[in-house]
Amino acid sequence: PDRLPTSWPRFDFTKYPALTFEQPDLKTFRNLALALEAMEKGGNAPCVLNAANEVAVELFLQDRIGFLEMSDLIADTLNTVPFVAQPELAHLEASDAEARRVVRERTPAWRS
Repeated sequence: PDRLPTSWPRFDFTKYPALTFEQPDLKTFRNLALALEAMEKGGNAPCVLNAANEVAVELFLQDRIGFLEMSDLIADTLNTVPFVAQPELAHLEASDAEARRVVRERTPAWRS
C-alpha cells in the first residue's frame, strides 16, 4: 500500500505480547452491530450494507445528514432491499444499485 512518510516508528508486536480486547458495545457502535448482522445473514446483505454505508458516509461528509442518521438509513436500507440468499453477480450489482437509490431517496428532504 501507498503510505505517507511519518516520524512514528512502526508498531512492534513483540514489544506488546499481551494485547487485551473487550467486547464492543454494540448499542453505542450500532453500525458494527449492523455489519455483524449482515455477515451472519449472508447472501446479499453485506453488499447492501456496504453500498448503504458508502452513500450514508458521503451524505454525512456533505453535511446532508447527521452522524446518527447514518445508522438509521443503513438499517432501513437493509430492511428494504429484498434479500437474496444465494446471489450471483447480477443480484449483487442490482442490490448495490437499489441500496444506493434507497439511501438517497430516504435522505431527509430538509437536509438536501
